Amino acid sequence: MFGFLNINKPPDCTSHDVVAILRKSLGIKKTGHSGTLDPFAGGVLVIGVGDATRLLEYLPQDKIYLAEITFGTGTDTDDITGQVIKKSNFIPSVDEIKNVSKQFFGKIRQKPPIYSAIKINGNRSYDLARENKISQDKMNEREIEIYSIEIILYTPPRLNLKIHCSGGTYIRSLARDLGNVLNSCAVLSRLQRITGNGFTIQESVSPELINKTNIFNYLIQPQDVIKLKKIHLDSKQINEIMHGREIKVSLDFMPNINKNLQILDTNDRLIGIGLLTENYMLKPKKIFLKEGMVSSVQT
Repeated sequence: MFGFLNINKPPDCTSHDVVAILRKSLGIKKTGHSGTLDPFAGGVLVIGVGDATRLLEYLPQDKIYLAEITFGTGTDTDDITGQVIKKSNFIPSVDEIKNVSKQFFGKIRQKPPIYSAIKINGNRSYDLARENKISQDKMNEREIEIYSIEIILYTPPRLNLKIHCSGGTYIRSLARDLGNVLNSCAVLSRLQRITGNGFTIQESVSPELINKTNIFNYLIQPQDVIKLKKIHLDSKQINEIMHGREIKVSLDFMPNINKNLQILDTNDRLIGIGLLTENYMLKPKKIFLKEGMVSSVQT
């Protein structure tokens, strides 16, 4: 098995739980997800099956969320599931929200929640938080990008937003920071990822519906979705690449040097990923073709 699955993760389970369900139903251990979705959240979770786990990094990294933020309460997890650590009687107006939300557009610096999977000196932040060994002010900022924030509905104290952002963005942190700049406090009370890594929730499927019998109805070929230019090679060239040798290639498009390319055979089967270096030399990076299969590649 080789490809991606567009899974609709249900709320109240972890991303790892979804992976475990699929490993059991498919009988394949090599399965992984493209990025954690909080346990209380639902929506798109892209799963790599087999060697396609090695291609998750080449998927588009932006995400779109539907988020509900509730003002007047702050928690240690920055979402509704945490322990309340702050209260405020001030609930901002929609105009105040619109004015300050401009501060969150574009590239900004953001501190992840202390209850997150980020590693700090080899330890998960959430483990340190449970042992009271870390505080919010000790978290390092990271650069993220918010492409758009759209107010869908505001029925105080609940604010519903549609957020398009880069990978690595914590919507919980956005809720916390929005509350702070409005001289109130806020938590993320609901979250659904409707687009992630190039996949949409409309085409997603429940993990319980997938099994060994119907897996190929849902498996998506990586070359159809990863955002790398393609180069087609013949069997002789593939044989060289497969054995780790660089080859000189010709391209029908203007290349960018030191960029990765998808390597395909003449039947559009994905062979691997290669790095295009100077003088049109293609260097193999990740190869998926097995020994003994070269003879089946058509020239």
